[in-house]
Amino acid sequence: METLSSRVNEVAQEIAGWEISAQENLMQTLADLNYRRGLKELSEKIQRRLAAENKLAQSVDEIFADLARIREAVAADDYRR
Repeated sequence: METLSSRVNEVAQEIAGWEISAQENLMQTLADLNYRRGLKELSEKIQRRLAAENKLAQSVDEIFADLARIREAVAADDYRR
């Protein structure tokens, strides 16, 4: 049975034989996929937190008002220092 490590090495050897432009295209595709996956995971995390706080139905205006209050509180605290 082939191990993951040996399969990775096999694929890496194949990719090393590709033209540089194809390798660069693959790297960009991987970066894009990882970026999208990270955004999806962040979105799911935020949704779980909002659900736990019973805020999923909160309007955009309410969210921005909360953020403005938080920003003002942080700025006031920083100013006092």
